[in-house]
Amino acid sequence: MLFLSSIAALSFNSVTAFLLPGQEEKLRSMVHDASQRLADAATDEAGKLTDDIEVVPESTDARLTDLTRDALAGYPGVEGGFYLNSADSFAGFAFPSDPARGPKHHGPRTPPPREEPYIRLQARQSAMQTETSPLIQTRDVGPSRVMVATVPVGTTRPARLVAWLMYRVTGPEQQRQQVFRYQASTILALAGIVTALLLTLNLRRTLGRERQARDQLQEELRRSEHLASLGLLLAQVAHEIRNPLAGIRSTVQLWQRLPKESQTPESMQSVVTAVDRLNSLLTDLLYFSRSELTDRESIDLNSLVRETMEFMRAQALQQQVQIELNLAPQLPRISGSARALRQVVINLATNALQAMPQSGRLQCRTSLNPAGDTVVLEIADTGAGIDPSVRSRLFEPFFTTRDQGTGLGLALCREIVLQHGGQIELVDEAPRGTVCRITIPVPTEEQGRP
Repeated sequence: MLFLSSIAALSFNSVTAFLLPGQEEKLRSMVHDASQRLADAATDEAGKLTDDIEVVPESTDARLTDLTRDALAGYPGVEGGFYLNSADSFAGFAFPSDPARGPKHHGPRTPPPREEPYIRLQARQSAMQTETSPLIQTRDVGPSRVMVATVPVGTTRPARLVAWLMYRVTGPEQQRQQVFRYQASTILALAGIVTALLLTLNLRRTLGRERQARDQLQEELRRSEHLASLGLLLAQVAHEIRNPLAGIRSTVQLWQRLPKESQTPESMQSVVTAVDRLNSLLTDLLYFSRSELTDRESIDLNSLVRETMEFMRAQALQQQVQIELNLAPQLPRISGSARALRQVVINLATNALQAMPQSGRLQCRTSLNPAGDTVVLEIADTGAGIDPSVRSRLFEPFFTTRDQGTGLGLALCREIVLQHGGQIELVDEAPRGTVCRITIPVPTEEQGRP
């Protein structure tokens, strides 16, 4: 409300100042008409005057006063009278719209004392001019801005009688009102600014509390989602562990019932296989813990990919799969766990080899994105591709499309990449095959380095 009030006051003052030239033009037209009317009304009186008059007779002054009062009665705020050129004196002063400021205010015949010298000078100028049109001038006199009009009466030149009138465009009262408006608008504006600052501080505190509550709610939601995911993971882990344990238990019970000569190490091979499966499952689950990534180091991704592909080359040769490396030179180093990232490459390469049991081509490509802030690793195969119906679930823990799979391969890859601040996605390779694309951010100190 304070702000709107200050804006309203400032707008009013601005509009008033903007309209002032137009108002003065209207006043000039009014003063022109009034002065011409006053001069026309005194034509007969001007004919009675002679050039040797040195003192204005009382009777002449009375008649001129009546003429002035009658002529200016329809022009509010206009005061005027006459100037006798031969006597160098004023006569017939009247202020019909404000009698209190008439002759008793500053003398029976003379104009207001501040403006009197200017009116006298302008009246002398009009007495000498040949034209009968009013001479109108606007000037600042003291605290007022006045508009003065003078017009010679009659046809004799120099004119014996000159009609004059004056209108105060702005007087002390108007200036006091204007100053009061500016003061009021300034005070209201300052009060509005102070109020706005207080409201801003209060809004900032409110937003801070809301942000804190939102962060707390998000943290609680994250914990709830984490607990829900953990419960689902534990249920799936329990299911995956229960099956090998059941097999171990039944095998041991069967082994105990066998004759001693049949209790050979070979008969316990299924137990060993089940234990190895449990060990592999628990090893994979360890990658879900961030403790595996606490010791970070600077990694040359190209070297890591070469070493890992060399490890996979024997299996690829057995399947008649050709391994192709297309590694970008001068690739920036990344920060992370070499052991974990090597496991990602192994898992993705293993999936690619499983998709090409009877020959194919396995490609590993590295590159730097145009912005230079992430490195890209792509592992592509020429297999049959991925069924669109299962694509959305490929990164879920324990989801697998193979009978002997644990369903943790892609889930572990996703977890490790996320812990490195990167992203992983599967892309179809036309006309067939699959591309797994991994992006990992480059440390700030490595960006722009050849």
